[in-house]
Amino acid sequence: MFYQSNSLAERMFNVLKTEGIGGFSRRIEDRLRSKWSRDYVLVFSLQFASVLDALEYPARLDPAIVLMLKRCQRVLSAVTFKQVNESDNGEIDELTAIDHWGDSRKRIIEWLQEGWCCYVAKFGNRIVAYNWTKAGPEFYEPMSRRWFTLADDEVYTTRTFCLPDWRGRGVLPMLTKWTVNHLALTEGVKKYVAWVKVDNVGQIHTLEQMGWSVVGCLGVVEICGVCLHYIRGQRAFSATKKRFSIQW
Repeated sequence: MFYQSNSLAERMFNVLKTEGIGGFSRRIEDRLRSKWSRDYVLVFSLQFASVLDALEYPARLDPAIVLMLKRCQRVLSAVTFKQVNESDNGEIDELTAIDHWGDSRKRIIEWLQEGWCCYVAKFGNRIVAYNWTKAGPEFYEPMSRRWFTLADDEVYTTRTFCLPDWRGRGVLPMLTKWTVNHLALTEGVKKYVAWVKVDNVGQIHTLEQMGWSVVGCLGVVEICGVCLHYIRGQRAFSATKKRFSIQW
């Protein structure tokens, strides 16, 4: 069953009221001339049976991956990890300078104030990788333009980035390990969910190495200016009850 918010009817009424039937008709004609498009991403999940398992992560992964991480840890012994707070002006300035998505310093601070958490890997005073997480119960994801609901022991992971000259050295796997261990210890988190573009082969490979698995997809189909948002897969954002919505 599709869900359609009352805002659609309200917007149609407002257009008729302010622009008349002529303006309403022109809008319909413009939408009918527009092409249809489809965009979707893969949803990944990382789940643990208990907080203890999360604290021991990645001990229960494939032995070859555990060995790889141990080697990375020796090579990256000088890399440190931390959570960025609103008072960390130096880290916020650096995040602004290297942000892959071009967010401003003001927007990064707003994210922190809204409850988003940023974790960074540092070599000396330089940030070489970072990721963001968000706990529930609900949050708005601007990239997918919709709201999601999370379980009490679940967090959403997004905006994972590593500087090009540090890729292939195991920095992101080590940052993932540190983040999972830290959140298990401090918040009792046992479930993680993230989405990745289907053409981001490097990120998909890294997630699969670290024990993540594809559990579904989410996307949007746009036809004549009307957007159908959908989530497929029972384990993909499982606490989000609204699996379909229409945006006009």
